[in-house]
Amino acid sequence: MKKNLAILLLILLTIVNVAALATIAYHRFHHKRAFPPMDRPDTPERFIQRELDLNEEQVKEFESQDKRFREETKPIHDSLRAKRKELMDEIAAEKPNVDKLDRLAEEIGALETTLKKKTTAHLLEGKAILTPEQQKKFFSLFKERRDRTRGLKDRGRGIGRGLRHPDFEEGE
Repeated sequence: MKKNLAILLLILLTIVNVAALATIAYHRFHHKRAFPPMDRPDTPERFIQRELDLNEEQVKEFESQDKRFREETKPIHDSLRAKRKELMDEIAAEKPNVDKLDRLAEEIGALETTLKKKTTAHLLEGKAILTPEQQKKFFSLFKERRDRTRGLKDRGRGIGRGLRHPDFEEGE
């Protein structure tokens, strides 16, 4: 009797396993055909290249300028991050040092001014590479993105009212 019960249980488990494997195989092959892999989303560089219809020379110059800009601004971004953390740590302290808070605010402001100047120079360099038609399209895209980002903030979405959102304008 025990032997028959064991054989019956073994047959039942085999059927369940075969059914599970068949179901997994069916779904794996079925979904591959039904849902082809999606293309990777555009990077900002590819998006601009496509939207502005840049030629190879323009692409190379943009890439070179972008690399140089990122290398120049990375230390500034790193310093800003560290200063903002230090500022928040001081604010959170039991007895914040107001003089230190004022100094940190000044230092953050100076770093942001430096970053904005470098970003402006970077945009002017990029503008010089473009034809007049490409410049119009570029700044139209730029304005559209800025307006869309501000619209989200106005409706209470995004990072929050009054806080700065790192965006394309700031070289992030």
